[in-house]
Amino acid sequence: MAELSTSRTTPRALPRLRLDQLWAVFALCVIAACISLIPTAPNDFWWHLKAGQLMATGGIPTTNLFAWTLPADHPYVYQSWLGEWLFYQLYQLGGFPLVVFARNLLGSVVFTMVAIEARERSGSWRLAALAAFAAAAMAINNVLIRTQNWSWVPFMAVHMLLSRYAEGRLAPRWLSALPLIMALWVNLHGAFILGLLTTSAFVAGESLRRILRQPRALSWPRLRALYLAAAAMLAATLLNPLGPGVFGYVLRMLSDAPSQQLIGEWQSPTPRSVAGAAFYLGVLGIIAAFAFARRRPSITDVVLVCGFAWQAFVGMRYVIWWGMVAMPILAQSLAGPRPVFGTAPALSRRERGAGGAGNLAVAVLLLLMVAVLQPWSRPYLNLPQAYRDLFVELPGAPQIFTHETPVAAVEHLLAEPCAGRIFNEMGYGSYMAWALYPAAQHFIDPRVELFPLELWQEYRAVSNGYGVAEFFARHQIACAVIDRELQPELVRTMPTLPGWTRSFAGGQTEVWRRS
Repeated sequence: MAELSTSRTTPRALPRLRLDQLWAVFALCVIAACISLIPTAPNDFWWHLKAGQLMATGGIPTTNLFAWTLPADHPYVYQSWLGEWLFYQLYQLGGFPLVVFARNLLGSVVFTMVAIEARERSGSWRLAALAAFAAAAMAINNVLIRTQNWSWVPFMAVHMLLSRYAEGRLAPRWLSALPLIMALWVNLHGAFILGLLTTSAFVAGESLRRILRQPRALSWPRLRALYLAAAAMLAATLLNPLGPGVFGYVLRMLSDAPSQQLIGEWQSPTPRSVAGAAFYLGVLGIIAAFAFARRRPSITDVVLVCGFAWQAFVGMRYVIWWGMVAMPILAQSLAGPRPVFGTAPALSRRERGAGGAGNLAVAVLLLLMVAVLQPWSRPYLNLPQAYRDLFVELPGAPQIFTHETPVAAVEHLLAEPCAGRIFNEMGYGSYMAWALYPAAQHFIDPRVELFPLELWQEYRAVSNGYGVAEFFARHQIACAVIDRELQPELVRTMPTLPGWTRSFAGGQTEVWRRS
């Protein structure tokens, strides 16, 4: 009889966290902490939340609704309907803290994807940490809570799938995920168009590589699979309430030059802000890397970097996408630098990272620090008073929304309703849509493309103190909700108007009423 084997399988040791991996963990935890600490201005979030509430109770609205300056049945496209509906569902489940946590989680996930993409391209976790830091710095002014948040992960998912396919590391069946992502994305936010542009860049770049017979270019069968996936993505964009009309909506948004002149994020980036300075440093860095790196970029990489750079130079709101695409490519170019003075010294055993327990403990500590900065626990931390002063006290949402949110002023209007039309600061209109509608409507709000340019010009003139009395009389304004910091000239003008009295003053908001 054969003797039974009594040998035991040796249990596999847990994978150790190397020092270079710890650099990436550190970078991502710092990024997640910064995103978690960023307060949310009132401009975009509140009217999106109100739209989500209306959808949850009565379907997707199709008209103006909130502002009295246009007819109630004036057409308006709520293209981000699914993103707005998701915001409201999160609010129903866990209040404002859950909505903020969702933003924090999406931001943390997308920059983790940027780091992974940089690691795949460069083979270095340290360069991945650098790429994630740089991309996050470019996005620091673009992480407010709004429906664009839902575009972050789909954008990087499309980019990463196409990158791995172009490298020959994914089978064609993986491309079937692209139209599925697009079918969801087209209902979340208008940035879905970036998914089509990214795919077009890969189609053009990889086709040129094949035509020029470059090394490791995709074969024609794999290119045909890519073409079919691109066509399927385009077809998937039709799976939205507007059908092909969604492209007309996006085109109107992109070509609405008069409205774009009114909003800072539509202007070209300048190095005077953190995000703008990071962008220009990134551009200089990638030019130098392309010129001197041993590992040259592919045609597709150049098309991606130049295409998204063109968008970023046009408007600050596009810098975030360029950072996500370009920084992993920069990491790839830095992975094989051309030595300038001799040969670079080899990494020591300690630098390569042999120890695991200590590194793992540091990583867990960093993750715990990020966890305590989430909305539920942040009020219990002894954060600096200067930071706490940035926020407005909102029931159920301490240290979340900035003091520009006119909570107390709106409560005053609810307690003592305005006997007529209301004039308001633009950003206030978003919160007023949430808290006042349908009991009252406001003058204007951040839906810039909705209102005609003439109305915006009048609004700017009045905010600067010009023609206030005539404007109020012509529009039969009964109440004015104004911002001391954003409308100082109007604040100085109000006491000089006969028949007007101030009924509320709190924070940086004043409410004036016609006697």
